[in-house]
Amino acid sequence: MKKRAAALLCLCVLALTGCAGRIELCLMAVCLGVDVGPEGVTLTVKCPDYTGSGREDPSGYLTLSASGPDWPRAVEALMAAAPAQLHFGQLREAVISRDSFAHLPAPRLLALIDRLPSVRSHAMAAVCPGTARKYIENAQPLIGKRLSKYLDITLQHSAREGSIPSTSLACALRDAGNGWRDPLLAWAAPGGEAGACALGAAGQITLLTAEETQLYHLIRGESQGWLLPWAGRYYGVTPHRAAHLSIEETGGRTTLVLRLPVTIVYSEYEEAPGPGAAAALEEAAAALLRRLQAGSCDALGYGCVAVRKYRTLQDWQGSDWPRRYREADVRVEAEARYRQQRLL
Repeated sequence: MKKRAAALLCLCVLALTGCAGRIELCLMAVCLGVDVGPEGVTLTVKCPDYTGSGREDPSGYLTLSASGPDWPRAVEALMAAAPAQLHFGQLREAVISRDSFAHLPAPRLLALIDRLPSVRSHAMAAVCPGTARKYIENAQPLIGKRLSKYLDITLQHSAREGSIPSTSLACALRDAGNGWRDPLLAWAAPGGEAGACALGAAGQITLLTAEETQLYHLIRGESQGWLLPWAGRYYGVTPHRAAHLSIEETGGRTTLVLRLPVTIVYSEYEEAPGPGAAAALEEAAAALLRRLQAGSCDALGYGCVAVRKYRTLQDWQGSDWPRRYREADVRVEAEARYRQQRLL
């Protein structure tokens, strides 16, 4: 009875993937690259090659690329170029070239990717310089031949370190379409340079360094710590409570207020850093917020606070929030505690 139940469960899983009983004949896309330009759309995928076609690279992966004058015809050309049925249920990373957003707005482009057949919506969304086609062609596992596992490990490690945002396709689409918060995608630069790509509501793109991305995670409460440079030394900063976002309206001016409850850690061979370290943290957080403002990117989610004051969607849309956010003043208040780190 148990064996029959297990067999029925496996059949149900295969049916849900869209390749019931024939999954071994599918090409499972591990990476997807998207390039949109004035001449049309180019889509590139990398899949394990089980076809025996002889076109696989030394790592055992097949790279397919196809172009079309628009999105539907590019997808059709890619499907036709595949030697077997192409499936996106095992997608690990979707990489979009930076220039693509100049031709298709982020909400529209992310929605088109999300509509690919059986796409895995938990795949990491990333932006790259140059072309995504070249990025996908160069994607190789450094150890072994399992590119999917290699991507999972490297992306999860970078996300845990806070050097990239762990934004999935589903989360990016949600943030790009609601008008309350803007998406922050991983920056996939050659040579392993980490960071984030902030997509502004009006199409602007702001690149954040790995350090700025780590500070972003600290503010969002998604990080266990951050290194604060001050007075020639580095101090550990950890949140002891979630950051608080608020908006103040005074004399016709809007002020974005950020309160950071943090603990600043120093070693037993050092003296307590004093209020100067907290002031340096406030300055760094304010500089990050101003960079996001300049790119019309509300990645921290002040729009989620502002929208609560409006009773209808029409009132919210008429509030001119994007301009008010971009021109608002910034005030950061670090509620700092100090703790001495004992050494073993």
